[in-house]
Amino acid sequence: MDQKLIQFRMDSDVAEKANDILKTQGLNVQLATKIFLTDIANTGNSPFSHLFDAK
Repeated sequence: MDQKLIQFRMDSDVAEKANDILKTQGLNVQLATKIFLTDIANTGNSPFSHLFDAK
């Protein structure tokens, strides 16, 4: 499987808080992001879909 490097910047406080929470679940930001994107790719659904649905 080919791999693609994805990089992004975010507020350091948010990153640290998220990482602290994820650590309690045995995860880190990198692994959680991989799981998140893999789930979207596998299910075809985004957890944000409801925000963009026509009303």
